[in-house]
Amino acid sequence: MGYDSQGNFSRLHNWEDDRRNDIEIVTDHHDEEDDNFANGLSLCFLRDGRVAMQDNFDAGNFQLKNVRDATLDKDAVNLKQLKDQIDELKTTLLENINKGLKVGDIKVSLQEANHDNWLLCDGQEISRADYPDLFKVIGINFGEGNGTTTFNVPDYRGKFLRGLGGDAEKDMYTTQAEGLPNATGTLGCNNRGGFSNAGGMVSIDSGSVNVGTSGPIAGGMVATFDLSKSNELFGASNHVTPINQAVNYFIKAKEEA
Repeated sequence: MGYDSQGNFSRLHNWEDDRRNDIEIVTDHHDEEDDNFANGLSLCFLRDGRVAMQDNFDAGNFQLKNVRDATLDKDAVNLKQLKDQIDELKTTLLENINKGLKVGDIKVSLQEANHDNWLLCDGQEISRADYPDLFKVIGINFGEGNGTTTFNVPDYRGKFLRGLGGDAEKDMYTTQAEGLPNATGTLGCNNRGGFSNAGGMVSIDSGSVNVGTSGPIAGGMVATFDLSKSNELFGASNHVTPINQAVNYFIKAKEEA
């Protein structure tokens, strides 16, 4: 008994002939150690599967090669079958996810152009005949196109999306303009020439005060208004800018085929 040049277990007799003739593996000379070894091989390696393995098989860092495709639920699978099953599972999952999303749904993505029935929300003009389901959902609310055969998708470039209701606009088609609450302050003067400040009035500096035709009066007081002294967010931008990172918005335009 031994191994051939391919690393396969071999012996003088043919395995299939042994099986048909019910010949067991034997040793050339009989002693207890060799008989136990031959008996172990007979229990584990009969090719017709008459005897099941009695314990886990330790391959000693070697590989079991050329495993046939599994056919029964409890069969081990080979690497190719496993890869095929994973690829099939991925395809099924993607199909189910796409089918679960409806025409008119919005997604964020790092994609840069139209893809897989998703259109970039950049206000583009599209055909009413080519996208009838989307036209039923949004109509001409984001633009009537040429007025007859086309319409426009939303243009969400440079915009944040928010939930409808509360102090948002009354519908999903109107863009709400930028705005900040008003900032106010008070400045008081007592009868001794002292000043008090509150709100947006954050500092009082001495200097000369111009009082029109009388010209500047030395020793007067100048009150300044500077909200950045009370909060560094003021003055950091010319418009309202929360910390952000840009993405693209897409709208689903067609159901899956």
